[in-house]
Amino acid sequence: MKTLIRRARKSGQSLVEYGLVLALIAIVAILVVKAVGTQTTSTFDNVQSQMTSSGIASTSPTAASS
Repeated sequence: MKTLIRRARKSGQSLVEYGLVLALIAIVAILVVKAVGTQTTSTFDNVQSQMTSSGIASTSPTAASS
């Protein structure tokens, strides 16, 4: 009986550890996507402003970009 209790405790402990690792990976993934998204938006804004100043692009956004 004691062996079953020990196994159940270890199994529960492993499940909690896997959950914590999964949560940490999810948080890191969200932060990376957020940082890359911000950097990408900044790059596209920079390209648009340079094209607008050169007279290549208009300043009004299209339906596809909004």
